[in-house]
Amino acid sequence: MRADDHGAATPGTDAAGPPNRTRAAWVARQIEADIIARGWPVGEALGSEAQLIERFGVGRPVLREAFRILESRWVAKPRPGPGGGLVVTAPRRSSVRDVARLFLDYVGFADDDLYSVWEILEVAAVAQLAMRIDDEGIAALRAAVRVEEDVADLREQIVTVHTEIGRLVGNPFIELFLYIVSDLSRVHGVDPTDEQRRWLHTRHVELVEAIVAGDVLGAQRLTRRLLSALARSRSLNVVRPPDPGRRQQD
Repeated sequence: MRADDHGAATPGTDAAGPPNRTRAAWVARQIEADIIARGWPVGEALGSEAQLIERFGVGRPVLREAFRILESRWVAKPRPGPGGGLVVTAPRRSSVRDVARLFLDYVGFADDDLYSVWEILEVAAVAQLAMRIDDEGIAALRAAVRVEEDVADLREQIVTVHTEIGRLVGNPFIELFLYIVSDLSRVHGVDPTDEQRRWLHTRHVELVEAIVAGDVLGAQRLTRRLLSALARSRSLNVVRPPDPGRRQQD
């Protein structure tokens, strides 16, 4: 290890230093921090391979491993040819959601876990949305409700009233996590009966109209009623794995 210009320890390149994977992870973190500090300039080149080798004081194998780490995280990817180098990319929301869903499937969760988080997030979201929804948002929510009428299996509906609420509220944390719980409910959901489907549709219509009317308390009450009913009906087919050690994963 050696000190950089700010006195911080940085990985060296000698054989007695840390393994390549450790050094590559360090380089990847530095590049990621730089991208965030720059405001995530998608499409911007961060330097050629030679320039980055000189900047970080590592060999080509370490740098290329760092590139692989960055590409797997949808942060940046190498671009070959003249004028190439490492280029900033945009993370795909669907990929982030898929990884989060797979991790939750791996560590295991109970349906109560999902519905308790879902209720907290959506109660907050509908309150915000009811106070400031615009015509475009109203049209989007009503369109999501109309789609329900033609969907044979609700588990196939990717864009729902709930995901639209998350998207329209303008809070990226709420949006991401509402999409994740929606994905989990689609994957693990039990196909409702025709009667249950009609009940859900009616509740969604009522929820949308409460938001449109600016009825904050009504929208929150309807959200709690809907999610509580789904939780009681055991509408998810999930089993928490018996191994508690999975929750200790880094």
